[in-house]
Amino acid sequence: MVQEQPTGAQNVAGEAPMAASSLIRWSGPAAVLGGVLVMIGSFFSDNTWMGNMLNGVGYALLVVGIIGTYLYLRRSGRFGLLGTVGFYLCVFAFVVLSILDLGVLLNVWGARWLETLGAVYELPLLLGLVMFGMAILRAGRLPRGGAWLLIASAPAEVGAIFAMAVSGYTLPSLLWSVPAILWGLGWVWIGYSLWSKSGAPEPRPSRVS
Repeated sequence: MVQEQPTGAQNVAGEAPMAASSLIRWSGPAAVLGGVLVMIGSFFSDNTWMGNMLNGVGYALLVVGIIGTYLYLRRSGRFGLLGTVGFYLCVFAFVVLSILDLGVLLNVWGARWLETLGAVYELPLLLGLVMFGMAILRAGRLPRGGAWLLIASAPAEVGAIFAMAVSGYTLPSLLWSVPAILWGLGWVWIGYSLWSKSGAPEPRPSRVS
């Protein structure tokens, strides 16, 4: 009996799920490390070398983290359009933030561009975190506490902006660390859970003798 050889299309179809599974597996550690770096980076001024490096690398890792999280959650029918739109908004904001921080670090442009381009990433980031967090709650496959931390970081960011504006930016800059800590902890929690789930051995089908 001649065995049929797998076609090229079959090989590609088999490799795609493997690549997605690998990305999901590594997105957990990326989300954990990215969340930690952004939390630490929030304690440094935007004009410092250390702050830009931590934030730039942290946001780049979070791009990997949220892509794997999205691939994991989209299997759930409850994730829906809400989570998909939130995902794209977050990816856009993370990419812009990473480019800006690393660009300042490499002296590609002046630090003043961070303030000028704030409106470009701020609204997508806030909306994206809320929508993605709500989709995580609906999907029910990752920690609800982590999702609530992502959602809570949005009003915390708005509150920090409002407080700074009212005070004439005389309040301590550590006020910006509050929302960063909230959503950084959210990503650490979610990333650790995703890491644990993706590393769990798959149940083997029982053999029929």
